Amino acid sequence: MQKIALMTSGIVFGLLALSHAIRWLFPVEIFVNGQILPFITSLSSGIILALLSIWMFLAARKTKLPKNENKEEN
Repeated sequence: MQKIALMTSGIVFGLLALSHAIRWLFPVEIFVNGQILPFITSLSSGIILALLSIWMFLAARKTKLPKNENKEEN
């Protein structure tokens, strides 16, 4: 179960990082309280999200699946 959760969060973080990369490729203005959100915010957020995604995938790779108790009994 933990491996699935790590993979899911890695995918979500990866998609969010991709959305920030798309904002850099196709400049889209994002307004917050009537002010434009600076592109440097998307750059830093994208980097952090990409690193979190990589971290989740590496953690999922290191996580071992639990052994099936039925196999041990046979």
